[in-house]
Amino acid sequence: RENRWSKLLERVMRETPPGGVLLSEPLPRTAEETQAFTMKIRRACTRPVFIAIRQDGGDCDPLSRYFPGLPSPRAVAKKSPDAVGRWADLIGEALARLGFNTNFAPTLDLASHSSAKDLGRRTFGRNPHQVTECGRAFVRGLARHKILSCGKHFPGRGSVPCEQTAGLRVSAKPMAVLWSEDLLPFRRLLPRLPMVLISSAAYKAYDFDIPRPASLSSSIVRGLLREKLEYRGLALAHNLESSHVHGTLGFDHAVIQSVESGCDMIIVDQGAPFGSALRALATGTQSGRFPAPRVAEALRRIRSTARRIPPMPPRIATRAVESLQNRFENFSSEFAGEESDHA
Repeated sequence: RENRWSKLLERVMRETPPGGVLLSEPLPRTAEETQAFTMKIRRACTRPVFIAIRQDGGDCDPLSRYFPGLPSPRAVAKKSPDAVGRWADLIGEALARLGFNTNFAPTLDLASHSSAKDLGRRTFGRNPHQVTECGRAFVRGLARHKILSCGKHFPGRGSVPCEQTAGLRVSAKPMAVLWSEDLLPFRRLLPRLPMVLISSAAYKAYDFDIPRPASLSSSIVRGLLREKLEYRGLALAHNLESSHVHGTLGFDHAVIQSVESGCDMIIVDQGAPFGSALRALATGTQSGRFPAPRVAEALRRIRSTARRIPPMPPRIATRAVESLQNRFENFSSEFAGEESDHA
């Protein structure tokens, strides 16, 4: 994650090019500066690279630096899946013009009485069928502009209690209920999702004796996602730097275990975590913990997905920014006064 160009960043990109870059807030000052930044990333890397952002609307709205703020997923879903499609179409066009090719969205978790309030605002609702239809519309909206979607947080984070503030968060929801509720949006949409972000919570239904984060669980990534649901896209692990996630394993061993469990890419912060992750991956390969077929499998998925990355956009014009600003404002005006009752 990085949001300012520097000689150090350029050297990292050229010497150890990452599979992708996730830009964090705040973004550069202007839309033009952001596009110039994403273009520098592309030019510095020797292969196609995922240039990603988390753009959900509502509380997670980095584009509000340049465009009027968008309503939350919950408010848009309340109107209709068609509204979600129009919302995503706006987001997709803005991201494409700024040089992004990947959005860490949609959130396919279900809102629930036990889940955190902020998660509730960032979901499409409590009903798994509604979440599925809205998620489908969102993915289609982004795809119109060749923006890759990343569904999150597999197998669903809505059942993780919000009152648990310390340690590894654990869902106690039974397997059959997870299957019919939390997993339903993923089951229906996985064929349309180029990548999924694996939850950092644990699920007793799959790891009862020793709860472990889903991203470190072969039962969930390899067993459920790969074998049972036959998912062939990218599986991404995140938050491995957190002591609540890596626990007594430590960060380096957590990186290795996530790949062993079936994850293809690791999201880490720029700087020391990035270097530690690279060393851990090298250790896993040299020690034999990553058999050659496992490495080849991950690389094949990464390359296959990267082939969908579109070419660099033309330089963004002031009139294009102004047009998007007007359309963002017009869309958001449809939801004036509705944000207070969607939680």
